[in-house]
Amino acid sequence: MPLRTSRQTQAIFELSFAGALWGFGFVAAYWSLTVGGPFTITGWRFVIAGLIGFFSYLAIQKAKGQTLRLDIFQTYLRAAWWPGVFIATLLVLQTWGLQYTTATKSGFITCLYVLIVPMIEPFFGGPKPTRAVLISAIGSLIGVALMCGLLNSFLSGEELDAKSRLNIGDFLTLIAAFAASFHILAIDRISAKLGSDFDSYQFNTAQSFMAGLPTLAIAMVIEPNAGSLLARLLDPVAHGAAWTALIGFTSLAIGSTLIAFALQVRAQKHIPPATASLLFLLESPFAALFAALLLGEVATPIQLLGGAIILLSVGYATTSMTKKS
Repeated sequence: MPLRTSRQTQAIFELSFAGALWGFGFVAAYWSLTVGGPFTITGWRFVIAGLIGFFSYLAIQKAKGQTLRLDIFQTYLRAAWWPGVFIATLLVLQTWGLQYTTATKSGFITCLYVLIVPMIEPFFGGPKPTRAVLISAIGSLIGVALMCGLLNSFLSGEELDAKSRLNIGDFLTLIAAFAASFHILAIDRISAKLGSDFDSYQFNTAQSFMAGLPTLAIAMVIEPNAGSLLARLLDPVAHGAAWTALIGFTSLAIGSTLIAFALQVRAQKHIPPATASLLFLLESPFAALFAALLLGEVATPIQLLGGAIILLSVGYATTSMTKKS
């Protein structure tokens, strides 16, 4: 098997695993909201992921008889500024939205970034969106309308609860999808600029610091008890919380942030953004599966139809782009 093909196959498996971690991340964020606000959770998860990543890298380098070159790490810190802003914005808004909407809806609305990427690429020197993308955009809007219950009363006569209906959480999640699109484009350009010397692990560590530190600083100002999050996680019973909060936050910091984003950055070195976006779709069905199993969420048949239309629409568009790339 050619080396390039082998690396692409590995990247596909890595992004599939990352999709599962991100899918569970919706449930994990829901659990974490019992002990902190969206800025607090996002800030701490990135800071902790950055610290673990940094000291793990130091240990690996020491085992190899090497030392960390601070000048190179500073280069990654500078390169990670905008990706850090985008990924922090994405997760603050997504976590904030989960206070009002369901994890299932959040997962499907978030995946719209797959369509947003080709729509905004022309503004950054990329190709214009194809007819397939435009058709898929219309299909996705129909799917979102069904997912958010806009046509539910007309089609079935059923009334949905507040979280299942269209709400502010859905709008926050839609804005988060735009932030995710900018993050994908930023990663693609930085990876291309740094070339073969691009170290995905160092970059993800730097990105975690650049996303976490400013977000945590904001949390300390606007959200109560931001500084005591770790105490509430380690002793949830004393603070009226459940152990699921610790499980959720640990999964967010290590699984969704440290591991999944590192896999994303490394995989995008070997496959184009359009192909990567197709694999990112796995996040949505994983989110729905985990939400059903762990949160007891039950989507109506019409909402499930809407989710299927969204997946089919973005899958059709991305497959079309992949064939042309």
